[in-house]
Amino acid sequence: MNQSIIVAIGAFGYVAILMFIGVLASRRVGNNTDYIVAGRKLPLSLCVFTVFATWFGSGTLIGAAGAAYSGGLGAVLANPFGSALCLLLAGVFYARIFRRLRLLTLPDLFRTRFGRYAEILAALSIIPAYVGWVGSILVAFGTVLNVVAGFSLEAAILTGAAITIAYTCYGGMWAVSLTDFFQALVIIAGLLVLFPLILGDLGGWQALIDNSPAGHFDIAPEQSFYGWIMFMQGLLVIGLGNVASQDLLQRVFSARDERVAQWSLYLSTVLYLTIAMIPVLVGIAGTIAMPGLADPAVVLPAMGSAYLPALGMALFAGAMFSALMSSADGGMLAPASIFGNNVWRAVYPDVDESRVLHISRIAVVVVGILGLATALFFQDVYQLMVKSFSILMVSLFVPMTAAVYWKKANEAAAVTGMLGGLVCWLALEYWNLNLAQTLLPAELMAAGVNLLLLITVSKLTARQNPAKPSADVDGRPIEMRNRIGILGFPSSAG
Repeated sequence: MNQSIIVAIGAFGYVAILMFIGVLASRRVGNNTDYIVAGRKLPLSLCVFTVFATWFGSGTLIGAAGAAYSGGLGAVLANPFGSALCLLLAGVFYARIFRRLRLLTLPDLFRTRFGRYAEILAALSIIPAYVGWVGSILVAFGTVLNVVAGFSLEAAILTGAAITIAYTCYGGMWAVSLTDFFQALVIIAGLLVLFPLILGDLGGWQALIDNSPAGHFDIAPEQSFYGWIMFMQGLLVIGLGNVASQDLLQRVFSARDERVAQWSLYLSTVLYLTIAMIPVLVGIAGTIAMPGLADPAVVLPAMGSAYLPALGMALFAGAMFSALMSSADGGMLAPASIFGNNVWRAVYPDVDESRVLHISRIAVVVVGILGLATALFFQDVYQLMVKSFSILMVSLFVPMTAAVYWKKANEAAAVTGMLGGLVCWLALEYWNLNLAQTLLPAELMAAGVNLLLLITVSKLTARQNPAKPSADVDGRPIEMRNRIGILGFPSSAG
């Protein structure tokens, strides 16, 4: 029996397990809160692994491995280093506060703190980003299945989309969390099997370092002001911007309590940075074992096929499917939750909970289909994914942070800052693509414009548009700048 048949059989068995878990999870869904945030009951183990599995997706397996093949550690600054920084900052500064507020979605914070217009603008900023992300994940899924099992790219993309839509639609956050737990274990096992084989074949760590292309293990930027600015942008676009991502915060909202929310991010930071370095190192190793690849994005599945026996490759293929599907399910659920809970409620404010749950499930299917269309018709969407998530940096991060740390921020300032950041970013992106001889740090500059507008407009409109305090679940105002507790305990200010 050849490798392709074994991998295909293993893939179908793996799919059957996921569907079984999804059916079991659907029995836990009784209302919209169960569907969006798993009833706020996730224990530490599920929280850690669902954060890790969601973060560990196409950007890591395909994007980071391919980038490391082409440019070494300096080319993977955003992921995994920026991604790990994002998890750490979210744990230190945001997790306890957001969990205490018992939010369902990030736009809920904008509505509570700034008003309905800010909520809708936040929702409309988030939803399109996830369509591009889901599309890129499905392309990566198709690439993997094409390389390791010989499936056509289109058939593989359709398969991945159908499976992920099905179990996410029925089970919501419970299905996502339970399948992510299983998938994370498979991801870790697959990579821990492959990398020692590659390292041993190459002659060990020192041989890997000595035989890699010059500069592939250098991470420091060009020693100039411009070099450091672009270095910081590469690190912070995800390091700061993705703190405002719904899929990450949805896991914080789903935690059983504040300490689980915070510690799940701390533990995920360590786990993610440790495991995510393996695809990076495999990518660098590929420059020695497989020099001159026409498409660096296929380096990880190609290395797996070269170094693993048929059964081992079936396991590793399952690991790659796990990583991609665990990101795709979160990518579908996040915008669907926002559409049902924020956009639909804004149009139909008297809608009941059962109807919102129904709409959220339909939205999962719609997002999945849009992501599928993106994958099929725009099959090179990695840069689209990166630029889509730049929206979070330039539009949402600044007002989100002001909402919890600056009590004078108001609705007019938040809306003006978000729109100003978006317009500035689009203008700078046009400049970089069409006019510039030297690229500008578009995301950093646009986020700076957002911050400047937020501060200025807040001060100018303080009397006409006073700030609204955020409220805890019992309706009492809370001072959101204290009680963070870096290690999970309330600070002395509490």
